[in-house]
Parts: sequence; C-alpha cells; structure tokens
Amino acid sequence: MRLVYFTNRDLASNLMLNHLLPLLQPYIQHIFISEKVGKANPDAPQALQDLKFFEQILPNEFLFPQLDGQGQTHTAQLLTFEGLSQKYGIPITPMNDVKSLASLQQIRDLQPDLVLSIRYGRIFGNEFVQIPRLGVVNFHSGRLPNYRGVLAIFRALMQGDQTINGTLHYIDDKTIDTGGIIGFSNLPVDPQKSLLWHILSLYPASAPWVTAAVEGILKGEKPATLPQNESESAYFSFPVQTELDAFEAAGWKFIDAAEYAAFIQQYL
Repeated sequence: MRLVYFTNRDLASNLMLNHLLPLLQPYIQHIFISEKVGKANPDAPQALQDLKFFEQILPNEFLFPQLDGQGQTHTAQLLTFEGLSQKYGIPITPMNDVKSLASLQQIRDLQPDLVLSIRYGRIFGNEFVQIPRLGVVNFHSGRLPNYRGVLAIFRALMQGDQTINGTLHYIDDKTIDTGGIIGFSNLPVDPQKSLLWHILSLYPASAPWVTAAVEGILKGEKPATLPQNESESAYFSFPVQTELDAFEAAGWKFIDAAEYAAFIQQYL
C-alpha cells in the first residue's frame, strides 16, 4: 500500500511527522511540503507575527539549519525535517503549486493508494483528489464544521470550549474543510497554558488515533463517515486586532517562553 503525505514547513507539522513516521513508515512513499499557509501579510497584527516567528521563522531559519549543519543525533527526542528524512529513508521535497501539470504528473507517477494531508498550505484541486484510489484524507486542527479555516484552536478557546478537537475527514473536491468526517480526536483545554501549547499538544495526542484510521483505510476498511452539518458551519480567517485583544483580555496567552523553551529542548 502506498501513502503520500502532504504537510507544511512549521513546528506543529514537524512535531506530527515525528509522531507519525515511526508508525506509518512502511506505507509512506514520499512527503511533500509547502513553505507557508496563505499569503504573506507584513501588516498582520503583532500577535500573529509573533506566532509566525515561533512556529516558522525560528525553527526553519535558525534552529533546524543549525541542527542539520552539526549533524543532529538521531537519538534526540524530536528530529528536524532533514533528520526525519535521513532516519526513515523517505524523501521530503517542496511542492508549492499542487495544481500545476508537473505536480499532478508527479503524483500520478507515484500511484498513491491514499493521500494524507496535515497542515498542508495549498488547496487541492478537483483533478488532484481523483488520483489516489482510496481518496484524500485531511487532519484539521479544529472541530468541523464549526471551525473551518485557520487558527481553529484560537476560535475554540475564545468560545470557551472545554475540549479542543482534531477532525479527520475526506477531501472530495476543491472546497475547504468539507467532506465526510471520519472522526474526532480530543484534548482537554488547560486555561493555564498558551495558545501555542494547545496547538502543539493536539498533534501528539491525535497521532495514535490518526495512525489507526489511516492503517484501516489502507487495509481496505473504509470507515463510515458523518456528513458535515452545514447549519453548524462557520469559516474563520485570521483574527483581527480586536479579536486578539479580546483573547488576551479573557486571560489567554499566545506564547509562553518557558513552555516554548521546554518544547525546543526535545530537539537538542
């Protein structure tokens, strides 16, 4: 069985790869990676710029190149993208235009049975989703259809949810965060922890369940799916300043330095 994995070049994506590759290595043929989600916005509110720095700029431009340059030991608790590729013998290559003729042909040549997408930064087109015979499955870091779009965990915390969810669902066409729901993972909310802590914590909490679902699909156990209830649907873009201010006023932190330092220690 052949699985092709699509992800993004950021800290949470790397974390999920660290947890999934030991379990899904026998199936994964190739990993494609996008460089970012959405368009760059130099005028983004400072809180979002700070979040981007700790999720993307610091690991991708400073930490990971330093570790790769000095030869990160494979005994570290968490490995860089390059370290994971070397340890598991799976190529990780950029693909930022998934709708191009060249990209579509590259996927066809791999003949995947299933495509798994986790945090990939581009929208798959209708032609793409027809390629893998078992379909395209996406893990969304929010409960669907309630929190479609970006930063779903931010929205859940703002709504006072006691649990945040990851949703595993099929991608049937070019629409965003639609398709039949395979199921949900759960993580209890901790009011003492930051937004980034909740984002990063959801992935290791979800990895065993995602693995079991993907293995079942690859073995021919097509899961029963739940249709998304459009009456409950809401799509969210990046929060604006007034929403970010309300988040802080409610007592939430975006990033906690001590939490982040403890997390980064796992790469050393």
